[in-house]
Amino acid sequence: MMSTRVIFFLLFTVNIAAYAQDKRDYQWMMGNDQEVGSGFRALKFDFNNQPFSPETRDAGLRFDQNNTSLCDKEGRLLLYTNGCAIANRDHTVIPGGDDINEGEFFEDFWFNGNCSLGYPGGQDIMILEDPLLNDGYYIIHKTLERESDGGFGILSLSYTYVDLRLDNGLGAVTESNIDFFTIEKFLWSYLTAIYKSNGRDWWLINPGADSKFYVFSIDEEGIYHSSTQEANHSFNPNNASASGDAKFSPDGTKYAYFNLYDGLLLYDFDRDTGLLSNVKKLEFPIPDQAAFATCEWSPNSEFLYLASADTLWQLEVDHEDLEDGKLFIAEHNGVEDPFSTRFFQSTLGPDCRIYIRPGSSSLSFHVINKPNKKGVACDLVQQGNVLPVFSSTGSFPNFPRFRVDDDDKCDSSISNVFGEDVYWKRDLKVYPNPSNTYANIQIPDNSLGDILIFNAAGQMVLHQSDNCGDIQIDISDFPAGIYSIEYIPGENVDRLVYSEKLVVIP
Repeated sequence: MMSTRVIFFLLFTVNIAAYAQDKRDYQWMMGNDQEVGSGFRALKFDFNNQPFSPETRDAGLRFDQNNTSLCDKEGRLLLYTNGCAIANRDHTVIPGGDDINEGEFFEDFWFNGNCSLGYPGGQDIMILEDPLLNDGYYIIHKTLERESDGGFGILSLSYTYVDLRLDNGLGAVTESNIDFFTIEKFLWSYLTAIYKSNGRDWWLINPGADSKFYVFSIDEEGIYHSSTQEANHSFNPNNASASGDAKFSPDGTKYAYFNLYDGLLLYDFDRDTGLLSNVKKLEFPIPDQAAFATCEWSPNSEFLYLASADTLWQLEVDHEDLEDGKLFIAEHNGVEDPFSTRFFQSTLGPDCRIYIRPGSSSLSFHVINKPNKKGVACDLVQQGNVLPVFSSTGSFPNFPRFRVDDDDKCDSSISNVFGEDVYWKRDLKVYPNPSNTYANIQIPDNSLGDILIFNAAGQMVLHQSDNCGDIQIDISDFPAGIYSIEYIPGENVDRLVYSEKLVVIP
């Protein structure tokens, strides 16, 4: 009988209850991860699949950091972009979609205009539906431009427009790289949007280096500047740019701006007027060197999670003095998989979990399984989201809050096949490696436990229980490729998982 100790790897009963959630953020494209012959293999999250698990893809765009996508309300992919090209649901570049963010920086400094890695920048691009045209889409983006001092900065906000009625429903660009607002300098990152209270039009916000928030309206009249609002705090523009996040709460009542240099600025937000008010500030020690930070909300909008590279906090936001609501959750556990997995970027998934990715290539992400729970009950699992291939140094897609007016901000019924109890990874000795006949697995401490082997697509190809000592596995029938071997001890009081990659050669 299969041990209950591995239930968290194998789910798993699919919840078949009907659920009518808006699924426009259900497909995430990521990575430029692994060369495979003349092609590549990269990551994809598709929350339509039950149970959900990370997948691989071998077609479409690669990403550095610019990343956004859009599905229809049923979860079918429509468009996605890496900041220099726009692809359709068939993973092909749409007509006119191959020169987004064109200019001196891209052509002369960013791989000589080579789009194979996408455009740099984190929270700097998003796709918003045109309130006037059901099949029209604004892609809001930022182009690095030459500044007066000779460097490059974000001086304008731009849009590229896609009409999905064209090219047999696959879409084509009708307007490209249109600057709609220019100031002395915008901050890199922090681009975010939310529905107005009418549930149709949009508010779009980006901070400027001048310690002001620039608010734009997108409605049937197009995109236009609505207001410029004082932050009531002096930004540190040289260090704040590209070093943090800005996020609306899922219920649309609050706006959070966060980096370690400016700290957290938490505002009330009025979806009728687009006005920020009643700012509260939470200070953080200013780092001595370049440092990144990230924030994300719980689905119930009661908690805000704040992470630096090595530390994660939970903030209960209803406190007048935010320091009273700050709770320590965890330090990064120091695990490398195989490179640093320190906290870098976080996002709330449609499955009610918060995903945290490192800034380096990795074979795992972190996950907060119960972000609506207070304190450590939120269930942070470091390296808990095991990936079928290496992630790159890319980013998560940048989405608006699509379900702000829905009772359910996410779908907690989405099941998954990654663990909720694995906190510590250790190396497993496997030899010979590579091999095409057999593999010896050295069981740590001669303990009883479970061996699981997954192929590169994340599918389990072998499960063997009650192993002890050195175990020999026959792999002569395994197709050539890269496999992941996991060993979970039976009496796993320390919550360990041992892992190693096995290369099966022809």
